[in-house]
Amino acid sequence: MFEGLSDRLERSFKILKGHGRITEINVAESVKEIRKALIEADVSYKIAK
Repeated sequence: MFEGLSDRLERSFKILKGHGRITEINVAESVKEIRKALIEADVSYKIAK
């Protein structure tokens, strides 16, 4: 469970690091991926939101 969560979190941070500048769209994509990862790891929806 933790391994999958950490992989998903790493991918979402690579989205931010892969671009030259951090934009609102990049942050929104990363937050969306982080929320998905937390929900898949059975974290409460209220916390993930």
